[in-house]
Amino acid sequence: MTVPRRAAGTFSLMLILIFPLFAMPVAAHDPSTYTVIVREGNHSPNQVSIIVSDTVQYYNVDDRENITHHIGLDLNDDGDFDDENEFSSGLLSGVCDWDNDSSCRRSWSLPFNSSEMAGEYALTDYVSDGTEIHILLDVASDSHSPDIGECFGADCDEEPQADLTGELETTQLLLVGGIVIMILAILLGIWIVDENSNRDSLPLGYDEES
Repeated sequence: MTVPRRAAGTFSLMLILIFPLFAMPVAAHDPSTYTVIVREGNHSPNQVSIIVSDTVQYYNVDDRENITHHIGLDLNDDGDFDDENEFSSGLLSGVCDWDNDSSCRRSWSLPFNSSEMAGEYALTDYVSDGTEIHILLDVASDSHSPDIGECFGADCDEEPQADLTGELETTQLLLVGGIVIMILAILLGIWIVDENSNRDSLPLGYDEES
């Protein structure tokens, strides 16, 4: 049987439109900020699992008078955070009077912006009343994430933002799948109309198999 030229052209157009959709590159993980609420006696949540390029923000709501929190990584337990690979938040207050104390801080942002920072972290929240709260961070590597500039301390201080936990990659896959189905349906309809049109235009007595 001879395939009509218009039908063959329709199939070619279908392949041209669909092929780029399957050739789309895998999307990289979009950086997200996860806010941990620092409370009296605990953190919410107390354990966070993130990916390199994400940021964890600790926001203090412990409003007890004269109580501060100091979150940090003290690898050798020497009481300071000055050694290699150590870091800390500095003092975080539950209530700030910025009119009289511009250096007062309630939050601390901790970005993990290098592939070398992947791993498990055991941080400690040293509360000024003598208690300690242990904090766990699990940072997974992300091969798509470029290294970006470091940002620790007051320069990264900001009010807590909503967690960005949407599954972007899954949404993109569903979108591509919907587009593919829509294009297939449209082109199939065009092909059916084209076939019917070709049959109607054949002269009487014409044998399609000849």
